[in-house]
Amino acid sequence: MGLRQRLMHLCLPRDIATLVLVGTMFAYAPFTDAHHSYPPLLDENGEEVIRVFEGSIELFRLLNPHSAMIINVTNENGVLEDWLIEMSASFSLSREGWSDDTLKSGDRVAIAVLASPSPNRGRLRAVLVHGETEEEPGRLLVAYGIRGDTPVMRRLRERLSTCPDIETRLDRTACFSVDADALQALQREFPGPMGYVMP
Repeated sequence: MGLRQRLMHLCLPRDIATLVLVGTMFAYAPFTDAHHSYPPLLDENGEEVIRVFEGSIELFRLLNPHSAMIINVTNENGVLEDWLIEMSASFSLSREGWSDDTLKSGDRVAIAVLASPSPNRGRLRAVLVHGETEEEPGRLLVAYGIRGDTPVMRRLRERLSTCPDIETRLDRTACFSVDADALQALQREFPGPMGYVMP
């Protein structure tokens, strides 16, 4: 066998491996897009659009690949709408201390979501679950775009105590206890709808 034939013989397995790898990537691409469900809605500056509204929880479930909740919202025309809010996978949230009872049907909430290009759909940024009475503290649960060592997380940690049922050391989602006085102080310091969880 000549030198040229030996070199081609040596390169052949690597070429096959490269073709297999590229073919696998193309075959896997549609499943990757499907898993990430939707791109965020962007404004004219290329920033993610954050929507804030008041409503009540109709349904909350830990699911895979994404947990979800349905929020009943009365729009500006007085019409009741359902919003589908996506969250992390069940296995991630469960490890952090979430359960199907963390949010309940009927809970009154203020919610901030990263909006989807699809109508009435978003990804959870933060949800303030109001107490059942004026005296009962609420809970502020935060997720996408806030978690980790971010300015928003630092400001919340400096001002609020954490809930005992969410694992904070993972730096993923977090839960804060919010009484009426703390909420008023946050609203004065960070004005606007849920300004305390805004970038």
